[in-house]
Amino acid sequence: MSDHGIPVRRMPFTVPDDGAFHPLYIAGHPVASYQMTGLGLYVALLEPFIVKSVRRVLDCVSDPALREAADRFCRQEAQHYQQHERFNAMVFGAGYPGLRERYELLRTDFDGFLADRDDRFRIGFVEGFEANTSQGALRLLGSGALRHPKTDKALGALWEWHMLEEIEHRNVAFDLYQHLFGGWLYRARMCWVAQHHMARFIDDCTAIMLPVDVARHGPACALTAGQRLQRLLMRMVPRVKSMLPRYTPHRYQLPDSVTQLSAKLSAQATSVS
Repeated sequence: MSDHGIPVRRMPFTVPDDGAFHPLYIAGHPVASYQMTGLGLYVALLEPFIVKSVRRVLDCVSDPALREAADRFCRQEAQHYQQHERFNAMVFGAGYPGLRERYELLRTDFDGFLADRDDRFRIGFVEGFEANTSQGALRLLGSGALRHPKTDKALGALWEWHMLEEIEHRNVAFDLYQHLFGGWLYRARMCWVAQHHMARFIDDCTAIMLPVDVARHGPACALTAGQRLQRLLMRMVPRVKSMLPRYTPHRYQLPDSVTQLSAKLSAQATSVS
């Protein structure tokens, strides 16, 4: 990992052709696969919102180190949504009636947040999302699902990079919120708002995709009652943890594998700054 801990990598990823996309591309597992597909669609619009929201407040940040970290955070996020726009084109190309319309409703939400909400809401929303994804990223990387024999190698590599960088910049949104605004109760509220907003979108996308995929690929794409419970637990555990008064991402203990993955991906990048 670089000295500042938030390297900005340009990665040479490819995505499968439209016709090669299979919805169960992560370990052949419907919960993981639909969760990540919905997340991929979500972040392609969220991350431009993050960049605009953070850059609006940079002049108010008096700590030079935090300002540098926030700038790098924005630059990492810009790389993410550019890559996920290509992923999303593949998903839309697979033909899911109603999916594009739900995606455009999401765009309207973020446009409204930029136009009608204040900086405290926007940075709180960003922090609420990052509190969720940093926990999820550690869990997903530790599970080995992204390197499973049934995982599409190209898409597994894309998500491995994205999850690693979520961990690298895990402290920035929290520190920005504390530096500019503070206040546990409002931060906890925004964790609920942001994480519910994301979960509802992923649920909607899953509901749109499932009947199409079951018809195309068979009942393996359907979610059992146990898998639906698994999705609920995946959603609630990080939400509850991030809303606690003493929550901070600074307490995370990172395994050595995170440092090793960071060095590996930096070596694979076409450029690192």
